[in-house]
Amino acid sequence: MTEDKALYWLSLGGMNALRQNKLLEIFGSASDVYDAFPSEKLREFMGERAYAVLRRSRDEGILDAGLAKLEKAGVRLIFRGSSDYPPLLDQPEVVSPPVLYVSGNAGLLKKRAVCMVGTRRCTDYGKRVASEWAAELSRRFVIVTGHATGIDTYAAKSCLASGGSAVMVLACGIDMFDKPDWLRKCDPASYALVTEYPTGTRTAKFSYHERNRLLSGLTEATVVVEAGERSGALITADRAAAQNRTVFAVPGSVYSDRSRGTLSLLRNGAAVARSAADIFEDLDPGFSSALALPDESEPPHAEMTEEERRVCEFLSDGKRHFDDIAAMLALPSFEASSLLSMMELEGLIEKKMQNYYALLK
Repeated sequence: MTEDKALYWLSLGGMNALRQNKLLEIFGSASDVYDAFPSEKLREFMGERAYAVLRRSRDEGILDAGLAKLEKAGVRLIFRGSSDYPPLLDQPEVVSPPVLYVSGNAGLLKKRAVCMVGTRRCTDYGKRVASEWAAELSRRFVIVTGHATGIDTYAAKSCLASGGSAVMVLACGIDMFDKPDWLRKCDPASYALVTEYPTGTRTAKFSYHERNRLLSGLTEATVVVEAGERSGALITADRAAAQNRTVFAVPGSVYSDRSRGTLSLLRNGAAVARSAADIFEDLDPGFSSALALPDESEPPHAEMTEEERRVCEFLSDGKRHFDDIAAMLALPSFEASSLLSMMELEGLIEKKMQNYYALLK
């Protein structure tokens, strides 16, 4: 029994990283835990469910079949202590998982990264900040975020659309994550999916909380774009502070319930982020000074395509439904959707409720 195979076996039990690490500390290796079965003391420590799962899977044939299935699915295992393990994650204050399950470009886990998180119920303001800043920050950093609809999705989508790289940290097994269409169309080399949970693991409230420490742990700083008083993004910010990472908060309206969390962070000492340049200034001053300033003598959006100009003219009298825009352009739905998404990222238009679009003022 190799140590890597024993670590994979140990991860199947569903125990959190803290408990797995405690076992490794007591026994010295996963192989020694494997050899200790059966054991009433292990049953008491692990709990009945984890013990039963590990006892059933304590067979090299079963483990070899599981590893072969992962390899066929393009899922790679990265073990703590290996040269491929993310150095920022391999720190006691993070509570490092012994095993990471990774799909996509695992090399992104070792590059400089910034975490961007926020509420699922984001406003147009939060959506715009997440989209524009992720695109700009991706010029220097990998963007790390979760997989929830809202700020997380806008940040990842914008980063990848602008040619950057993204890491999405899952609160479930990789096989339990249903990739959205926009991610399926991206180059697999431009992103990675990573989780500490084995295949077959569904999301649960506790797994989101556990996952948040990895969001901040993989990165130099966490940027909270928009968050309510009880947003999970605040848990990520707390984890980042405990891990001695910088926490940035984006100011929002004092009248918006979705800015109460970020305003609370600012009141309690988070760094204010008024623009992506503030983040560059703190994390990479040399790169910040090289940022090109816009030429104010040039009219905004001077390089619009003919189709973009037609959409802007069509919206000049007010918001229009997606179907009407696609019909006006005489484009298939998927092409019209792609065009409008790019126009959103460029700050030309904004998406309203019920699939309406309007000029961004």
